[in-house]
Amino acid sequence: MRGVRQVALGMAFSFFVLSLGLVYWQVVQADTLLQNPANRRLILMESRVTRGGIFDRNGEIIAQTQTVEGKKVRTYPKGEMFEPVLGYSSVKLGSAGLEGSLADWLLGIKNATPTQAVQQLFALPRQGNDVVLTLDSRLQNIAYNALKGKKGAAVAIDPRTGEVLAMVSQPSFNPTNLDQRWSELISQEEKRSLAEKQRPLEHRYFSLFPPGSTMKVVTSAALFRSGVNTTDLYQCQGSTIINGQVIPEQNDKAHGWVNYNMALAESCNTYFATFGVQAGDKTFLSVVKGFGFGQKIPFELNVPRSSITKESMNPTTLNTNLLAASTFGQGEVLVSPFHMALMTAGIANHGVIMTPHIVERVLNSSQDVLFEQKPEPWLTALSKEEADKITSAMVTAVTDGTAAPGALPNVQVAGKTGSAEPGGDVLTHAWYISFAPADDPQIAVAVIVENGGTGGGNAAPIARQIMQEALNQKVGDKK
Repeated sequence: MRGVRQVALGMAFSFFVLSLGLVYWQVVQADTLLQNPANRRLILMESRVTRGGIFDRNGEIIAQTQTVEGKKVRTYPKGEMFEPVLGYSSVKLGSAGLEGSLADWLLGIKNATPTQAVQQLFALPRQGNDVVLTLDSRLQNIAYNALKGKKGAAVAIDPRTGEVLAMVSQPSFNPTNLDQRWSELISQEEKRSLAEKQRPLEHRYFSLFPPGSTMKVVTSAALFRSGVNTTDLYQCQGSTIINGQVIPEQNDKAHGWVNYNMALAESCNTYFATFGVQAGDKTFLSVVKGFGFGQKIPFELNVPRSSITKESMNPTTLNTNLLAASTFGQGEVLVSPFHMALMTAGIANHGVIMTPHIVERVLNSSQDVLFEQKPEPWLTALSKEEADKITSAMVTAVTDGTAAPGALPNVQVAGKTGSAEPGGDVLTHAWYISFAPADDPQIAVAVIVENGGTGGGNAAPIARQIMQEALNQKVGDKK
């Protein structure tokens, strides 16, 4: 009898654990499972749910569902301009990008209205919700065309709100009739050598790259906090040696006597390495953590974390050589263009990095607002005084330094170039970060051109076009 009782208790316990598991996955995690783009149930629901439209901030259609010959067809009027951020939705291929991450809104599942809940319960045909994005088609078009033919990315953010105004990755792809063209797209990829791969499905604004000299705007805060007098002069002789490691200037150029402003403007590696090492690894690591390195960026799409070392997302120490290289964005530092745009926006916003977002609001079929995003701070990376000092140096970089190609007529621009060594016998990645107007920032931009050479020559003109269009149209202005 005792053995039977133990078996019965064991079975009862097993059923109890199984019940807990079912409750967890079907109740607690129900929304998480339903929102997962890999969940085919979302795609299959579209036989009876008309997926809502996706619009830019000005109401232009980016994606919509139309009925063609009795069949629902997802159409993309802008072609490849919004890819891969927009993504696709297909019964055959599943979903990706915003089409995947916003499927719960687009299918009327998330925060369903009473009518939608009843329709969902009884599997009745229904209309999903429309999503209005913060993206601006005019800026997206400028960035898309400026990057056309290159490999790279551009991100534009309103530093006051965290609204993403443009997000472009090149090369791109056309999502129209993707089911029929998918095998062709993949086979073309496979035929190319590694160096020639276009990788159109890659979200390059989320890819990780060495930031090169754009990192100096971050290192600046470490210098300030260690007590470096920014007016003192330092003699740049074209290179220096720190702990046995040669720190060269680009093309071994000697900048002569420079203070902090001119060191940033002329992009002097030896100045930042010398005083960055003097500031110490603890100060440097504290600063980069404040800018979001090693941290998960809150956003509607998954953004890989930026890092200072390969070994740890949040290192507590750096050896002298790695610290010296990290101060000017080499060593093991990896940053996404998206994060670099955020950090630039933080400097523009007096040190406060706003939480980035790409969804402005969600509307039901009656155009009632179901959700509206409110601007919220994410991190305070700098004090206002520190942000002002960096801004001043970035303005000098545009008026009297390497960032001059990003200048705009009658507008004060704050900018910084970067030429990042990716390793191997290839051209440097060309970076440019900027915001404008410097005294009342309305747009912050980060641009990278893979293996593009110099930031001033190849990335700055793209950033300049984006800023010019934004200021002409007063994009994102809340005044």
